[in-house]
Amino acid sequence: MEETIKDPPTSAVLLDHCHFSQVIFNSVEKFYIPGGDVTCHYTFTQHFIPRRKDWIGIFRVGWKTTREYYTFMWVTLPIDLNNKSAKQQEVQFKAYYLPKDDEYYQFCYVDEDGVVRGASIPFQFRPENEEDILVVTTQGEVEEIEQHNKELCKENQELKDSCISLQKQNSDMQAELQKKQEELETLQSINKK
Repeated sequence: MEETIKDPPTSAVLLDHCHFSQVIFNSVEKFYIPGGDVTCHYTFTQHFIPRRKDWIGIFRVGWKTTREYYTFMWVTLPIDLNNKSAKQQEVQFKAYYLPKDDEYYQFCYVDEDGVVRGASIPFQFRPENEEDILVVTTQGEVEEIEQHNKELCKENQELKDSCISLQKQNSDMQAELQKKQEELETLQSINKK
């Protein structure tokens, strides 16, 4: 396989020979919602030194070689590795390049020799389910909602009462109108004679 500058270095290194603990992935979600960019946060361990052609790939769980990546991003080399903030890095994967199925995937840090130096916990790309959503409400918020609910119930009852009153007024006026029309017809018939 001819390697170009766009292709990441890969290898057929067996998984049990890799050093998966030299790069640690942080804040990996259980799932990512399709259609959005994904930011991958990772940390270099104390003695790990990143190199120019290192990359992070998204792999379907069960991969055997680093050639089996779904997509990848080149890592950015920190200017000063001795700086604590330089140990914590991130790359952003654009939504367009991400998997569209709900299989399990993981981030893997692969060095320029094609050796895996870190692997994340598995995650999925799938829409959020109702049961995945946890709503936390404080007691103060509950009391505020209950008070607002009482006010709305009171206003609703006042509007119902007003509606009943207006319907009665309308009915009374309809009856009076009917009566006046009958009187008018009677007067008109008397006038014609």
